[in-house]
Amino acid sequence: MKEILRDPLFLLIIIAIALIVLILIYQAVAKNKKIGLNLEKIIAGIFLFAISGASGAGVMPFTKLHPLVMATDRTTPPTIIGQIGIYAAFLFVLFPRLRSTLKDYLKAFLMTMSSDPSLAILLFMILFSLLWSDTSDVSFKNSLVILEVTVIAIYIGKQYSWQELYPWWRVVNLCVLLWSLLKTNADEAGCWNGILGHKNQFSFFMAQTAVLWFLFAFYSPKNRRLAIVFGLLASLAVQKGCSGASRILVIILLGLWFYLSVIKKLPVQWAVISVILFLIISICLAIVVINNLEAIVVDGLKKDMTLTGRTEFWPQIVDKINERPLLGFGVAGFWQPWRGLENPAHSIIIVKSQFVPPHSHNGFLDLACDLGWGGLILFMFSFLNNLIKGVVYLTRTQLPEAGLPLFILTYTLMTNLTETGLFGTTSIWFWYIVMSVRLSRDISVKT
Repeated sequence: MKEILRDPLFLLIIIAIALIVLILIYQAVAKNKKIGLNLEKIIAGIFLFAISGASGAGVMPFTKLHPLVMATDRTTPPTIIGQIGIYAAFLFVLFPRLRSTLKDYLKAFLMTMSSDPSLAILLFMILFSLLWSDTSDVSFKNSLVILEVTVIAIYIGKQYSWQELYPWWRVVNLCVLLWSLLKTNADEAGCWNGILGHKNQFSFFMAQTAVLWFLFAFYSPKNRRLAIVFGLLASLAVQKGCSGASRILVIILLGLWFYLSVIKKLPVQWAVISVILFLIISICLAIVVINNLEAIVVDGLKKDMTLTGRTEFWPQIVDKINERPLLGFGVAGFWQPWRGLENPAHSIIIVKSQFVPPHSHNGFLDLACDLGWGGLILFMFSFLNNLIKGVVYLTRTQLPEAGLPLFILTYTLMTNLTETGLFGTTSIWFWYIVMSVRLSRDISVKT
């Protein structure tokens, strides 16, 4: 096959056919708005599939479409050219639609930033973190790909309502589920990693998928049977992922929806307090179950009590952050094993097991490593801001769409207590930005 592709004549024919197909699709999009809308959802779905979870889909060709490919030195020139070519082709065929849909993009961006100023400052920190990073080139490239995800998320958030996002979200997650059922990638212990690279990230993602489909079954009687089947398949994947935290997450996320249906009728201030109490109780429940209740953890959840020594290296990470407390080490400037002794994280190790963590196993600490306590505080203000707006939106709109912002916030919080993925080219960051944009628009319209 490689020999055939190296033939200039054959390669020229392939390029000519591809150009003809692209032109035909372009013309179809220009003539039919519905085709443009559906094609945009498909292309956006491909992008979201590629960045699913914290590490992205680990299957071809999606590994080559992940934005992070552009930020690594190991990426070969053909891969870079291929990714640029594919995304350029996507933009080309969507151009007739984008000419009209991008007209209010700047307005949506400014509305979001004015509604969530902490997020605005955080984005500026991401862009300019190369100025205080020891490896400015690394921080610059990683900042650009994070901002790429952010730009696309802002577009999706401003362009689609929750009623449109909800089914699209379920379908993308379903694709990850079905592909993972075909490619389980079980480790030596028999625990599934699916196509997401690690059993914990896979299990968290499947917990999200299960709850989304169970909710659809509850609110959509016509599609209930099929939705329950998908929910059960995702639950099976959670079980096979061997992650005790993900099973707790399913309970918390399902409990959240029943809780939201109760507090929906409360005055906004009491509803906000109620949601905060729910999150505090959920965090305490997760900590107690994972760390202290040996009978539950070991026998019931089949979870190792050591938590791979997280509590041993977290204090070491905090000490490192305190060396640069305000701005941190720059985007992707902390965990740099290729630098040897110059790696800021080279001294972080669990002495007993000699385990060297590749990241903080906590999304909030990883954010602080990159952007300091200042960046983490900004995110916390943004989180609280969106939580309040999410409660306001809950009291004004019908479930299940009304609860999706608070669902995203709860999932973001719970999954980043013992794993990473909050900050970066991840679907967690993508949905956080979408939610922030969507809430700024929905609240302003309602007001």
